[in-house]
Amino acid sequence: MCSPVLLAWDGISPFRTARGSPSNMARSWLVVGFFVTLIGLERAVAVGRRFMLLGPVAALASTVGLVLAAPPLAVDSLLLLAYLGFAATFGYLLWVARTAHHTVMFAGALAWLASGLLWIMGFSLPTIVPWWITGFVLIITGERLELARALRPDRPTRIWFFTAITLLLVATGIELAFPEVGARLRGFALLLLAAWLLRCDVARRGLRQHGVLCYSAVCLLHGYAWLAVGGLLALAYGHQQSGFLYDAEIHAVLLGFVFSQVFAHAPIILPAVAGLRLAFRWFAYGAPLALGLSLTVRLAGDLLAHWELRRLGGLGNALSLALFAVTTVLAALLAQRGVSPDRSISARLALQAAGAGGEQGGNDDARLSRRPVMDERWS
Repeated sequence: MCSPVLLAWDGISPFRTARGSPSNMARSWLVVGFFVTLIGLERAVAVGRRFMLLGPVAALASTVGLVLAAPPLAVDSLLLLAYLGFAATFGYLLWVARTAHHTVMFAGALAWLASGLLWIMGFSLPTIVPWWITGFVLIITGERLELARALRPDRPTRIWFFTAITLLLVATGIELAFPEVGARLRGFALLLLAAWLLRCDVARRGLRQHGVLCYSAVCLLHGYAWLAVGGLLALAYGHQQSGFLYDAEIHAVLLGFVFSQVFAHAPIILPAVAGLRLAFRWFAYGAPLALGLSLTVRLAGDLLAHWELRRLGGLGNALSLALFAVTTVLAALLAQRGVSPDRSISARLALQAAGAGGEQGGNDDARLSRRPVMDERWS
């Protein structure tokens, strides 16, 4: 949990330079490396393929190398190996199950691989960050599609979705050569995708439920709203190399959107990877509420160019992520003390909270089949 807190704590540190620095790269890679490790392990455990451990192991090794100031060549090689292993994981999943969600997640993995290549080629950190954002958005959106296979979208809905995804990838590439045009197009694509998630994702159904079902829905929709904010900032202000507006955009997406999804999907990831049972209590809402309020303060400081307000928001961001870690530990301890089944979070209940519906059943492990499978609903 220390790695994500660094992203929030960055609000208390001075602004990075346009070129970036090794320490800035180390902090940023700790965050991305955390997710490469987490998602890679989750997939490796689910599928049971040892080669899928390559990405997580290389990510951990490169993170240790950055912390210990290992030779740059060794760290860069491990970083690239982590991205390659991660992309290979989703490439394999796409090969065995040709579904829309695997296609989207594979595209996200390739975006992260591109960011690693750009770093090795000497591009600055602000140039690489849009590729990280695109990777996060595509991977998380793919997860939402995977967990909502009961959706039967009509043709306009499919066109809307794939237009947003395609525009996001194209805009991120354009931003390398034409930063202003690419950034604004990317912002528009993020807005399109956020609107699609708010309108078409089944998370809205969870608001009518109780307990963990409602909690997951609130976290998901909260994240979609922050994705829209990040898109609006990119559309309005264009490409930023540093400063208040740079801080506002990346943290609206990387904190507001990404970590809201972490809060919502923790009931799936923790039982799958660590075998933990979590007992739901009202205090679970504390972390997403604190994140939303502190991020609002942070962005207010950014937009008003008020350093102390931004600093206060950054401190609140770090504390909100720490609060999530504390409440998760408490939930696990309560579950071990014998919480009744209806108040315990299981992987199946979490899937329902995420909107997977009743079609999980026998097809839930379709991606594990060695025989390629075509997804009819999204073709």
